[in-house]
Amino acid sequence: MPRVPVDGGGDSGENGSTSYREGNVTVACAGTETVDGRQTYRLEVTPTSTAMSLRSQTLWLDAEYLYPIKQHTEFTAHGDRYEYTVTYRNVTFNPTLEPDIFRLGPDEVPESARRVQSESYESAAAMAEAITFPVPEPTVPEGFEFESASYRSTDPEFAALRYERPNAEADITVSVFGTVSNDTSGTPVQIGPHEARRVRSNGTTAIEWVADGYTYRVSGRVDADTLVRVARSVADRRTARDFDRV
Repeated sequence: MPRVPVDGGGDSGENGSTSYREGNVTVACAGTETVDGRQTYRLEVTPTSTAMSLRSQTLWLDAEYLYPIKQHTEFTAHGDRYEYTVTYRNVTFNPTLEPDIFRLGPDEVPESARRVQSESYESAAAMAEAITFPVPEPTVPEGFEFESASYRSTDPEFAALRYERPNAEADITVSVFGTVSNDTSGTPVQIGPHEARRVRSNGTTAIEWVADGYTYRVSGRVDADTLVRVARSVADRRTARDFDRV
């Protein structure tokens, strides 16, 4: 991480680096700024690889508590570019709060409020029985064990299965998203009847394709041939199931 200005002003003149999700980023202190009446250190975060989803990020850290009270982020997801800014107003640190201050009664929830369901399941079968959303059915290599099954209902809706090989740095995640990806980056690879894209970043390989209005993704820290076999097992079962319904 960078060294912040000791005297509270000017540039530090030094950069640092740290890990960030898919890889490493450089972090530079660009001096101080006032945000909503509080003195902050402005940090510029830049990814070290163009393969990362993050494009840029600026953090304004409170000079006393080093907590980000403002954040501007640019990133890409499924081929689309996003940008947002979050600013906290009327910030008070370490306040005294009543125990029930954040508890809402049934009559206090607006009718327009969006409900987001986020669940974990003990198995893929349990998740498939509980939700009305495609659940992948992968065949994973010998030695890999089921780790988790998770589902989220929005932003975007998705279901994911994760497998790990004990005592080894190897894992496989199989996901289905309720949105259609427009990303055309990566190397073309044939997955059943679908032309998929394969990308590799920071030791993780991912294969992604679109089928029937959903985006399928198989990713993990395994060799590319293994990942292709897992992806084809998902696509083959999906194709066979659709054929049986005709």
